[in-house]
Amino acid sequence: MSEAKTSALSRVIVFLIMTAGVAGAGWWYWQRQQSKQAATVTARAAKGAALVMTTKVSKIDFSIDLDAIGTVRAFESAEISPNVTEVITALHFEDGDFVRKGTLLAELSHAEETAMLESAKASLAEQTREIARLESLVKQGAAPEARLEERRTQSDIAKQRILEAEAKLADRQIVAPFDGWMGLRRISVGALVSPGTVIATLDKVDVVKIDFSIPETFLAQAKTGVAIATQADALGDASFPGKIAKVDSRIDPLTRSVAARAEVDNPKLLLKPGMLVMVKMALEPRISLSVPERSLVPMGMKKFVFVLEEGKAKLVQVEIGLRKPGVIEILTGLEEGQVVITDGLVGLQDGAAVKVSGEYTSPSEAFNPENSP
Repeated sequence: MSEAKTSALSRVIVFLIMTAGVAGAGWWYWQRQQSKQAATVTARAAKGAALVMTTKVSKIDFSIDLDAIGTVRAFESAEISPNVTEVITALHFEDGDFVRKGTLLAELSHAEETAMLESAKASLAEQTREIARLESLVKQGAAPEARLEERRTQSDIAKQRILEAEAKLADRQIVAPFDGWMGLRRISVGALVSPGTVIATLDKVDVVKIDFSIPETFLAQAKTGVAIATQADALGDASFPGKIAKVDSRIDPLTRSVAARAEVDNPKLLLKPGMLVMVKMALEPRISLSVPERSLVPMGMKKFVFVLEEGKAKLVQVEIGLRKPGVIEILTGLEEGQVVITDGLVGLQDGAAVKVSGEYTSPSEAFNPENSP
């Protein structure tokens, strides 16, 4: 073989070796890039399945809760006092007695009035007999008609004196103006009393009135008939239901509130007139859909939530209503039982794959320094 042919063959062999090396290096590089891309896709897929917490849309009470401080007043109340100045001769009640309307409570000295009444009755009886005698004589023509008319006039005067004496006698007898419970007796038998002297008090407390104030902003909702519940610190957890009976016609310009009065049954007489109580009202009671407030996603003037559907997050626009601690009322956009995402919302996009890590239960309790160790 000539030297020229040997040199050409060597060049061909070197070329083939170099070509094979380049091809091998290219194949290795391509395999490496494919592995990197696969790893990137896997990482992105794992990263896209965001960890979230969810809860279901439920219904709760979204009444407007309003608290007010009230004062207990007797349904009917009176101070038992005489109409005249006299000495008390008898008392017919004990402290705390229940009395009916018309029950005799106290008697004042009435000897003079009794004598006047008996005298008027005797005079009437005499005039009645004389009228009967004169009527017979007038029919016979033995007596003038004028004498008969005079006796009739005197009879009318006697009747009026009887009524006058009875009225004065009634002023000496003090009776209960309504059914109720007597208070503590302040006067003893033999005491001289006069108008304005309080012998005792009388209260009807099996039903009581609660006076309180309602802010002007809730005037439209706090109407007659709205249910209330009353509690007093002195009575522990006992609650007394009632209803608003009256709302004042004027608003106080200083406090911008209106006076209201509720009526509450008090069969065990636990609520006492003058007692300070807390009045709780639920205005505009209604049951509405709700979601945790943390699940709300505001975008400009609109509100959204993420709903979980087939393992993906779906952005849904909602219309909200009232807020309560930790929850918000949903007016439109959701249905009861739908699953909404509450945690893991940062960076979450519509249609993104998600993985549920747990269920939302309730918001964390507010920090209370009294409970801290």
